[in-house]
Formats: sequence, C-alpha cells, structure tokens
Amino acid sequence: MTEMRTEHPTLVNFNYSLKNIPTPSVNIYKKRLIEKVESVIKCMRWKAFFFLKEQDTHETEPLEDKYGFKSRRCPPQIEQLKPFEEAVLKLVENIKFKSTTNSFQTNLKHDIRKISSTQKMLIPADKTRNMYEMDEQQYAKLLKENITKNYEMASNTTFKDINSEALELAEKLNIDDRMDTMAKKQAFITLKDHKENFHADSSTWQKAKWVEFAN
Repeated sequence: MTEMRTEHPTLVNFNYSLKNIPTPSVNIYKKRLIEKVESVIKCMRWKAFFFLKEQDTHETEPLEDKYGFKSRRCPPQIEQLKPFEEAVLKLVENIKFKSTTNSFQTNLKHDIRKISSTQKMLIPADKTRNMYEMDEQQYAKLLKENITKNYEMASNTTFKDINSEALELAEKLNIDDRMDTMAKKQAFITLKDHKENFHADSSTWQKAKWVEFAN
C-alpha cells in the first residue's frame, strides 16, 4: 500500500477578523426574525399565564423543581396580550428591505464562494488568528492520531448505555419530557503554528491540539 504523502498546510490570509458577519439574504433574515419574535411571544405568554394564575388563586403554588430544563409545551394564548402580538406580527409582515453593499461586504461574499467551492479543509490555528488549508484525508489522519494518542475509541454500545442511564435518572427526576438524548459531537483540531520550526519541521505541525466541537 502506498503511504499517503504528507504536505505542509497552506496558510490562508483573510486580512480581517473572522468574526465579521456577511449580509444575510432576505429569506434567511426573515426566518431568523420570525424565530426570535416567536420566542419572545412564547416567553411573555408563560410569564403572563403564571402571573394571572397567581392573581386568580391569591396564592403561590409551589412549583416542581425542573433543574433549569424548559418546558416544550406551547403556552396558552393570553387574551390581554392579543393586541400586542398582532401589532408585532404586523411589523414583521410589513418589514421592507433595500439593496446595499460596500467593498468589504463584497470581499466577504467573494471569500465565502471561494471557501464553498474548494475541496480543501480550512483548519484554525491554536493561539493565533491564522487559518490553514489541508487535504481532507490528511486532516482525518491527523485528527485520529491526536485523539487516539490519549483516548481509546468507544463502541456504540457504550454510547447507548450512557443514554439509557441518563434516561433512568431523568425519569426519576420527572424531567424526561424536557431532556434530549446525548448527541454525538464532532471533534476538530487546531494547528500549533506558534511553535518553533512549525513551517520547517513536519513533526512539529503534526502535533495538533484536538478540541471537542461545542454547539
């Protein structure tokens, strides 16, 4: 079997902070706006529901501790909030957009198209803002080597057993209707380009740092 050729990662310069956000499309903006408005209305309905319930009974009923897990049920519609909700939804319905751009946003869109079309992977550096291009197979090999250096691969049975145990605990605490099962998370690596001889010695840059991806 032919051994895969190891190529040094290629530095990619963006010349701006990667925290910059490109202008979204109208459809994406509307979708996010509706999601946020629905979330605010839902919170207000729950607050109003418990407030009015307390006013009607003239006493505060002890609430069962749910340990911070939110209910997935939809709150009932509150008559007193109807005018406000209708006014907010009318604002969303009548929102208008205008086309605008500048050289910076144009540059962002150009880089996004370039990233989407490439077959390479972009790997962040560990302690700098640099990004590096790397072949997908080479990245997968480097990721596996850095994880299995200190950790052992677990089976799907172990994963199912952990979820089963978590379900039992959730049922005992009466929060099983609010909890999600533990999801598998993708790990990624960052390259230690701050190390000496990173650009000259392949054994140096292959000592990457792996990080569990957080949603």
